[in-house]
Amino acid sequence: MVRRLKLLLTSGLTVAFILGVSLHPTHGQNRSAEVTPADYARWRTELRNWGRWGPNDQKGTANLITAAKVRDAAKLVQSGIVVSLAHAVPQQAAADVPENRIFKRTTNGISATGTTDNYDVSYHGLSVAHTDAFCHFFFEGQMYNGYSVADSISAETGCKQGSIMGRRDGIVTRAVLYDMPQLKGVEWIEPGTPITRADLEAWERKAGVKVGPGDIILLYVGRWKRRAAMGPHAGQVAGYFADTIPFFKERDIAFAGHDFNIDWNPRPGWGPEQGIISNPIHQALLVWMGIGIVENLDLEQVAETARRLRRYEFLMTFAPLPVEGGTGSPLNPLAIF
Repeated sequence: MVRRLKLLLTSGLTVAFILGVSLHPTHGQNRSAEVTPADYARWRTELRNWGRWGPNDQKGTANLITAAKVRDAAKLVQSGIVVSLAHAVPQQAAADVPENRIFKRTTNGISATGTTDNYDVSYHGLSVAHTDAFCHFFFEGQMYNGYSVADSISAETGCKQGSIMGRRDGIVTRAVLYDMPQLKGVEWIEPGTPITRADLEAWERKAGVKVGPGDIILLYVGRWKRRAAMGPHAGQVAGYFADTIPFFKERDIAFAGHDFNIDWNPRPGWGPEQGIISNPIHQALLVWMGIGIVENLDLEQVAETARRLRRYEFLMTFAPLPVEGGTGSPLNPLAIF
């Protein structure tokens, strides 16, 4: 048996071949194709975290970022290198920055001794680094933890439940970078590419790191590098495929980070005709599981630093603006190696 195994390995085959498991490059795609909208509908109930931290919970999986978790994350700081994870805010319209999403900075009167300015920003969308509060998304009249939308949100008060105030003390925890261009041997991942659970697990095997309870997963696809080379784009996004949803639940991830919108797009076979509303990953994380989202991050410098140091886990911290009733906040998160 040992001699036969050695012969097979010499022939370029693997132990997986003997076990009947295909490791063809399309294996991850085949596995993903097995996930259907019917699975998604079932997970809506099966994967809920409602009530897990009590009926009045406002933090979701951020509850897993305990004092002990923060202390352990702080131990990851070795070199003292600090990297911003936010791109310069957009002040001109582009394909991924519609007119109503421009960060408007207005400089006020300039005196002999100083000046001031005003900021006007609509940060949800595809351009500004931001975090989503739970009240940003809901389904059938309910948001995370079962709060009623009708009772919780109004134009006058904003969000009474699930607002960004649940994170006013900030987030300090371990982050793990999932470097998809390095995994695939490319400069960037092309828009419209679904990032599957098999992709995430393949990166874990390659890099020797795994995201776990209370962590932030950072999905790097090279969005800003591609933008600099090819120009801005919108509509197609390389993001998390639906088969990653149980992965988030099983790993007890606190936040999902990405350098674009976390939802892959376009989604053939995953549209309204299949009973799927827009942004299904947003819905699953924010509404069902109470997992936070941090989007439009600029991960170019952190990816470069991680590759140079060969360290794909580090301390990450951010704090939202404490806006009562807010559906989220723009951010300038920091990675500290």
